[in-house]
Amino acid sequence: MRVSIIQMRVIDGDVQTNIARGLKLIREAAENSDFIVLPELWTTGYDFSAITKYAEGEGKGWSNELLRAVAEEYGVYIVSSVPLKENGKLYDAAFLIGPDGITGAYRKIHLFRPYGEDKMFTAGDELGYFNTSFGGVGVAICYDLRFPELFRLLTMKGAKVIFVPASWGAPRALQWKTLLRARAAENQVFMVGVNKVGESRATGEHYSGNSAVYDPFGFELVHSEESEQVLTVNVDLRTVDKIREMLPIWHDRRTDLYGVGSTWGVRDPGWGKRAPETSNTEPT
Repeated sequence: MRVSIIQMRVIDGDVQTNIARGLKLIREAAENSDFIVLPELWTTGYDFSAITKYAEGEGKGWSNELLRAVAEEYGVYIVSSVPLKENGKLYDAAFLIGPDGITGAYRKIHLFRPYGEDKMFTAGDELGYFNTSFGGVGVAICYDLRFPELFRLLTMKGAKVIFVPASWGAPRALQWKTLLRARAAENQVFMVGVNKVGESRATGEHYSGNSAVYDPFGFELVHSEESEQVLTVNVDLRTVDKIREMLPIWHDRRTDLYGVGSTWGVRDPGWGKRAPETSNTEPT
């Protein structure tokens, strides 16, 4: 499948400018893409008044309606990270919008305290795993990248590509690139990280982009410069199975000594024999 990264400048609180610029870049990518990914909170930035005013209602949000029309027109999927208001609570969310409408929404599980996200938002409690015409995909958001268990569970669910919209500050750019590469190699999946560029008066940080796609070996397929741009790359999901045959880490996991337990009840997929032979299930 063809994946397009929309690396854009997000102006805190200037929703009209953000949406106009974002739609222009989306349409620029749409004719040659199957998946389009935008940065975290691309419509509002971290302006709290804009977050509360322009938060989406699931399935009926104002920007979601615009993106639904684009997705239907071009036959693409769009990963759009926007604030969501639901049952009186605000979430930092990412919607997966496809040709047939909204597939679902992921609510950010790990909230970044240095930005005050824990005071603005409620933490989600469900995995961002969705079925598409290309198979299962995973979605996580920014700070989630620091928690490897989440990506192991998404992979065990069946995701072969995981999308990560982000607002990742420039002082931590090396960690961003390192963690994206590590999540790709340790789970043998494609990782698509999409960051923004420019300054934020709300967070007081500079954003240097560094959006990138890594393959299941951890090799970089594409990497952005520090500017607004659209990058498109071909992702061959058959590579995942080939690499897992070449380097059978899933066969050699010692789930008798360790395991990823969760309230989500994700089971070990049983990809090959383990050494030594153990139970086919993870602890829950």
